[in-house]
Amino acid sequence: MADEIRFNQDIRPLFSDTCFHCHGPDSNTREAGLRLDQRDAAIDDLGGYAAIVPGNASASEVVQRINSEDPDLLMPPPESGLVLTEKQKQKLADWIDQGATYERHWAFEPIIRPDLPNSSRAHKPIDAFILDALSTASLKPLGLAPPRTQLRRVSLDLTGLPPTLEEMSVFLADIDSDGIEIAYENAVDRLLQSPRYGERMAWQWMEAARYADTDGYQNDGPREMWRWRDWVIDAYNANLPFDDFTILQLAGDQFPDPSEQDLIATGFNRNNRYNSEEGIPIDEFLLENAVDRVDTTATVWMGITVGCARCHDHKYDPFSQREYYQLIDYFNDVAESGRAIKLANSEPWIKTPTDAQRAKLEKLDRRVATCLDNMHDAEEEIAEAQQIWETSLDPPSLSPIMIHGLDHYFHFDASNERVVIERADGTDPAPSTSPFGNSAVVSGNDHYNLGKIPGLIGNGRFSIAFWMSPGQTNTGVVLSNEQANTKREGIFVEFVDGHLRWNINSRWISGVSTIQTKQTFEPGKWTHIALTNDGTQRARGMKIYVDGVPQVVDVIRNTNSNRSKRDHGADMLIGFSKHVGHWKGQLDELRFYSNRMLSADEVELIACAETPESIATVPPGQRTERQARVMRAAYLANTDKAEHERLLTELQNAQTERTKFWDSLPTTMIMQDLPEGRPSFVRTRGVYDQLGEPAPAGVPAVLTTAQPTNRLEFARWLVDGQHPLTARVTVNRYWQMLFGRGLVNTPEDFGSQGDLPTHPEMLDWLASDFMDRGWDIKATLKQMVMSDTYRRSSNVTKKHLEKDSDNLFYARASRKRLPGNVLRDQVLMVSGLLVEERGGPSVNPYQPAGLWKEASNFTYKVGKGDELYRRSLYTYWKRTLSPPNMALLDTADREWCSVKPRQTNTPLQSLTLLNDETFAEAARKFGELILARSTNDDERIAYAFHRLLGRAPTDDEASVLTDAFASYRDTFTRSPEQAKAVLSIGQSESDDDHSVVDRAAATVLANILFNLEEATTRD
Repeated sequence: MADEIRFNQDIRPLFSDTCFHCHGPDSNTREAGLRLDQRDAAIDDLGGYAAIVPGNASASEVVQRINSEDPDLLMPPPESGLVLTEKQKQKLADWIDQGATYERHWAFEPIIRPDLPNSSRAHKPIDAFILDALSTASLKPLGLAPPRTQLRRVSLDLTGLPPTLEEMSVFLADIDSDGIEIAYENAVDRLLQSPRYGERMAWQWMEAARYADTDGYQNDGPREMWRWRDWVIDAYNANLPFDDFTILQLAGDQFPDPSEQDLIATGFNRNNRYNSEEGIPIDEFLLENAVDRVDTTATVWMGITVGCARCHDHKYDPFSQREYYQLIDYFNDVAESGRAIKLANSEPWIKTPTDAQRAKLEKLDRRVATCLDNMHDAEEEIAEAQQIWETSLDPPSLSPIMIHGLDHYFHFDASNERVVIERADGTDPAPSTSPFGNSAVVSGNDHYNLGKIPGLIGNGRFSIAFWMSPGQTNTGVVLSNEQANTKREGIFVEFVDGHLRWNINSRWISGVSTIQTKQTFEPGKWTHIALTNDGTQRARGMKIYVDGVPQVVDVIRNTNSNRSKRDHGADMLIGFSKHVGHWKGQLDELRFYSNRMLSADEVELIACAETPESIATVPPGQRTERQARVMRAAYLANTDKAEHERLLTELQNAQTERTKFWDSLPTTMIMQDLPEGRPSFVRTRGVYDQLGEPAPAGVPAVLTTAQPTNRLEFARWLVDGQHPLTARVTVNRYWQMLFGRGLVNTPEDFGSQGDLPTHPEMLDWLASDFMDRGWDIKATLKQMVMSDTYRRSSNVTKKHLEKDSDNLFYARASRKRLPGNVLRDQVLMVSGLLVEERGGPSVNPYQPAGLWKEASNFTYKVGKGDELYRRSLYTYWKRTLSPPNMALLDTADREWCSVKPRQTNTPLQSLTLLNDETFAEAARKFGELILARSTNDDERIAYAFHRLLGRAPTDDEASVLTDAFASYRDTFTRSPEQAKAVLSIGQSESDDDHSVVDRAAATVLANILFNLEEATTRD
């Protein structure tokens, strides 16, 4: 009698590898109408026969086909290249004879907390499961590793750094006084409370979240997302429960009143690549952004490859193409333009000052408030002086109001204004007046040339204001400084079907921000217009005011991705653009503020049609609030009272400084949906413009009967305690982090093509316990590292190698290569170079010169001082060209979500550890510490071992290194220039307390120690 054959364990993997492509979930590639992933379909009568006849393998068409000698009947077909072994064929036949019982895929079954094995009373839960499996496999576990090894192991795993000499001494002293169990637990608690813990955990989350400091694509320009990275560090250190950690990052913006921190958290799904290339189809990249978010979210929280259903139904798992685009709908409404802003963040984003910056901002706000208070305190004196001033007004000598930041002012009354009138027939235009004197008039065949006016650019603050009486409103350009070439760089204000439209253009038509008034205009009516831009390259940063009132506008274009220089644009013209044509109408009182964005209050004042001299005839008590403000502004602009002038200047300077500082603050891209949303559709073959049936928000039916209706409900559904995947996937990654491989060794794929769990009951127990503990990350990690399974010796016995070479049963601890970030941080710490400053902008440590130039037109500038020695998670990460030492040492490239560490072994890695500037400089500084420790080489070597590896060297190791140290001295004595070269590496100062020869020899000795297998491995 054959052993019981289980579908999930034995048959599903066989079907998935060899049958599902043609007989699985995907209806588009299904052959002969047969699907083997569902029992009802597999046993269905096909006309006198069935693919599977439960209890009768010999009568089953499947068995006949896999054993056929006819190539036309053989399954899998010979041309597929897929072959079943005789053992697999027999297993399939036995399963059918046993009744062909199907099971739902194990990962989609509800998580039910299993009972602990009988041995649990004598052991911790994890150890009980492991020992039970070991007993079944006839394997015996090793004992615990030496205490020093245990501390080094858990320190590297929980903080990414080895223990210090002081930490090791405290640990050993605790063992002497309290025993190993209490000492070890105290050490674990200390490590989990260390701020280093949050930094260590953030690294792997950054790789999953595809965090980088650049956009990807083309030139791979910079972005600013480090405030999200710092939020992650703080969240881990605060032990934010994983359910809250999830909801905040996926949908913090959808809370009724989200805080700044809630919004920063949503940066998780703004870490995707962004394309700023000219001419890209906007709809295509809106879809690509949503696709990236769905694929990343599905990988990180559910461990499923839903991206395989983008073009067709999933071939192996029960996810339809429509369900894929229903998931897209949760992420399809983001208020983004589809094209990235070059050299800056793309919408939507918010200002996110640090605590220190917020304190400075508050100080600047207090300064502005103080200046306003000073003005208020002087009100009686100012009012009295103003009243006297009003009695002696001299209109011709009055300066205009709102002159602060006014660079160019055209009132068309004086002959010395720099205005050139250009008419097609060469004649002078007919004179025309406005309510304010002479005006600029254009009649359809002429225009005014005002010369060059710099600063009118999307990435700069500026304002334009004028009075206008349109002669036509159907079409025509009112103002334009567009270049004559096809890029049309510049601004232009035009009429379109009665609406006033304002464009800021860096490259037509792919780099334009355009807004348009909803209201229409009447010809012949004088109206005041003000245009302001906040310098953020966003259409929402542009405003149109009509008669001092901000207008409701339509956003026509919002793709101004290019930054411009201040001299961008051609001469400013009234009434003409080469690209649009002429316009008829009048303009007057034309103002340009090329460095300043007028406030709404200021616009309201300059939009007042009444002059100060006319308002002066109105008794002060009968003036409107607006009239009173105009007169106050006129007085302050023209006063001869030094004290009043000082008060105004101080206020203006305070406001200017505050604005300048505000503009310098960091921003963070966030999730924020369009109020009206975007409809989602199935895309035929996954092509962006091939729209199929509508796909409203929803999740795969195999996972739930509930259907979340929005992104916040979706995030809560993931962690509602009923989801079959989230807890399993998450604890599996924690296990992978500590043990080197997951209980499911395909953390990115819990589906049919993924690996089966090695310990399914323990995985479900851990997942259930994780949820029962309130999704407590630190508690779950502590439970894992406190287990004997984690603390075992890593020594390998012959029997273990023979029966379990991959250590799937955990009879011993697994040794694992340290990743690049930990290797770099370790040498910085051991050498005394490490600067443990938390958070802040990314820094630029050493990198080979000219490397960026090979891939872009950006130049990498190596940092100075402390920047060179921060932990690796603060290193500036160019997405298309990762930091070379990190790339060579197996870190993820950040192009895509990565949840499984890479492990390679190449000569380039050895060369990096020996020659990379950071590692070489660290060796020099470690060498100085070694020399300073003692005058005795044996003691120096012992110190080096303790500092780096946490243990004393063996006699053989000490002997070899002592001899090597002596030989290095001999070499450098004979080659003093070589010694100087070794000591010249890196920016840090050298300690001159020892000879050049000794320091060079100690540097090489330190370099050798850094390259020991034990130093590059977590034992």
